[in-house]
Amino acid sequence: MALTVPVVSRFDASAKIMAVSSGLNLSYGQEDGKLVIGGNEFSISPITSMYEFPYGDLLVGTSDSLITFRDGENINSENHETGIEKIIGNGDYAVAIDGLGRAIIVDSKGDRHSIDATSVLFAKVGPQIAIATESGHVSTYSQSGQKTWDRPQRGDVGERITAIGWNQNILVVAREGHGLVPGEEEALEIEHWDSGQLTKRFDVRRRVVSIDGNWMGLDMGGVMHGEEVVAELHHPAHLLIDQGESCLAGSWFHVHKITPSGINWSVETQGMVEYLSSNPDGTAVLIAGSDQNDYTDPEPVVLIDSTVEGVSLIEEDTAIDDWGDAPVIEINADDLYGEQESIEDIAGISATTNSDHSGLLDALNDDIVSEQIEEDEEDLMLALSLDAEEIIAPTPDAGGDQSLTASEDGTAIVTLDGSETIDPQERIMSWSWVDDTGKEIADSPTVRVRLNKGNHRLELRIKDKDGRWASDSIDIRID
Repeated sequence: MALTVPVVSRFDASAKIMAVSSGLNLSYGQEDGKLVIGGNEFSISPITSMYEFPYGDLLVGTSDSLITFRDGENINSENHETGIEKIIGNGDYAVAIDGLGRAIIVDSKGDRHSIDATSVLFAKVGPQIAIATESGHVSTYSQSGQKTWDRPQRGDVGERITAIGWNQNILVVAREGHGLVPGEEEALEIEHWDSGQLTKRFDVRRRVVSIDGNWMGLDMGGVMHGEEVVAELHHPAHLLIDQGESCLAGSWFHVHKITPSGINWSVETQGMVEYLSSNPDGTAVLIAGSDQNDYTDPEPVVLIDSTVEGVSLIEEDTAIDDWGDAPVIEINADDLYGEQESIEDIAGISATTNSDHSGLLDALNDDIVSEQIEEDEEDLMLALSLDAEEIIAPTPDAGGDQSLTASEDGTAIVTLDGSETIDPQERIMSWSWVDDTGKEIADSPTVRVRLNKGNHRLELRIKDKDGRWASDSIDIRID
């Protein structure tokens, strides 16, 4: 039986939620610049990200600055012309990535150090700072920003890093070998690095898109514990929070608590799970995200306690259930079984004593127009065969891989074309192009997008009339 946990509280949003933080304070930020820290509200530039240090200082990224709040006051603000895109933190250290892919280390004392890396794609804070770039490089840095190690690349073309994470002192790297040129490999692998030494490598056969501790989230739906898939999900698990013997996984419109034995419980939310934050003991977990519908009100921030025992999921009443509450209509036997209108009355003619119904037939025939229908026998058989035809599921086609040269500003315009998708019965109900973080960038078959230098994987997802999803990916290299 499916289990869930109750929602402790909901915080209404007045605009799209862009970041949440659960620590000493419950905090969230909106795209219109509204910032809530506990019981305090602030109005700043549009918010993009946040992280709370162990003693309560809140680091907030905006479209033009990096701000630190302490006890309800702005104690430090640093301008960034390209804005802060995301903040990744753990313990006393956080990494802020700006709009140009540059990374800055910020500690709980307020000290800041720049990292000598560009086009940063992922950052993870553990014993050291791990960085992965769009070009496929993985490096580690000290807390003061000094490079300590570079991962040797495998192959000159076609390698892509899909996720990185720390499992205690082990740096876990998820990689793809695309086999774009003869002699290169096709691979979906996990590597374990300990103090710069490769200690383990194994094939996962599915793309890993999130790593935290001993847990890994899969792009095609599922969560791994170590080398074993312990939970199958219907949608990508892009968000993971390691809780030791269990983890929290954000996937589509659900947060799942997963153990090595499988799914413990699931909570369904109004919006897609785009932001997930937990305090250290798991008693306060904030969930937020949009339903991707511009015509509905913003979805609330949801608070749950992940440590409580799951309870049986009670399905909501359906319209059929509501029928039992309909008012009873009183009717007596005479009304139900009394005299019926005569056929003559229904036809609108007078009854005759000899029960001659010729007038009735004439009246009925007045409304009938006789028409001779001729139909080709072959056409009829074709129509019947089409009616009996089995459903043909649509097959997505994202097009071929592309290689382009960037313009002077370091970007290139790329045309994403899914027009070759096979859909003989016109069953496709929705289209979605998503980037390698799972963010939707377009909802039409063909679109033009601007991409920075580096390697990109974009995915075309389609949904048919039966609600089934299918996907196809395209790799794009911009030099």
